[in-house]
Amino acid sequence: MGPTASGKTALALELAREFGGEIICADSRTIYKGMNIGAAKPTKKERKLVPHHMLDLIEPGEKYTIYRFKEEVLRLIEEIRQRGHIPFLVGGSGLYLYTILFDYDFEQKKRRQELIENCIAVGIEIDKETLQQRISQRAGEMLKAGLEKEVKKLVKKYGSDCPQLNRNAYGEVQKYLRGEINRGELRARIETVDWQLAKKQNTWFTQKHDKITWLPLDNAKKYIFDLLSE
Repeated sequence: MGPTASGKTALALELAREFGGEIICADSRTIYKGMNIGAAKPTKKERKLVPHHMLDLIEPGEKYTIYRFKEEVLRLIEEIRQRGHIPFLVGGSGLYLYTILFDYDFEQKKRRQELIENCIAVGIEIDKETLQQRISQRAGEMLKAGLEKEVKKLVKKYGSDCPQLNRNAYGEVQKYLRGEINRGELRARIETVDWQLAKKQNTWFTQKHDKITWLPLDNAKKYIFDLLSE
């Protein structure tokens, strides 16, 4: 787990390839079909390298509950283990992650204090300057990859009022298309909203549970690698 652009997705992909794993995405944006570039969804090439789950579940505008997420992920974990593979739960949505890791009981409004059985939980620590640099770089990559074209296609299909298309990078591109901001401002605005997202995620993760190990990216890689190699 960790904030957007912290490097957790690439790390999970590397580890899953090394140890015969399958990736379960815990992200509140990548569940939407068609929202690929702006949601930093794993690419088709990456998905061919390792099986990915919990992507492209619903259309933008449809509702998706945390109850459904928990039910589907717990089922996936069991199925992946039955195949003899390791499930890697990866994402930046704290509620989605903690719901699984600590078995949230929404009816009783409580959670367990221990991690679910047979689980390692690792958070990626990253300093502010490095994270800002990574967010800036990714904003440029999104625009180069065709984010504007993606937004036009989604708006045509789902309408400009679709809630998911008015948030984060998608909302900023819509402002550009309406002439509210100019081309020169667009990248900076995307960087700003992604930085705000990262701060929001880190606010959640400041509730650091003592059962989660927080490490810089390279240290996290070595830590997990050593554990899985035993």
